[in-house]
Amino acid sequence: MSPEPANCPLCGAAAERTRAAPRGYLYLCPACGPYHISRSALACRQDIPASARSDVRLLRAYGHQPQIEVCRDGVRIVPGRR
Repeated sequence: MSPEPANCPLCGAAAERTRAAPRGYLYLCPACGPYHISRSALACRQDIPASARSDVRLLRAYGHQPQIEVCRDGVRIVPGRR
């Protein structure tokens, strides 16, 4: 799939997103960097914690591909693959 223009759900900057398996998107934001977000987390955008942007950058600094997903306690940011 080719990237499509979108606003970053974390900071609102102009970004690109590509559909990613299994039911989500890979965002490429110039401010936040690359991260995966599930469709369900994108639908719960207002529940994404204010610290998400810094959490994503911290996980990237440690070599992870951050993932934002919904769990029973709300939206969480977890380390993805290295």
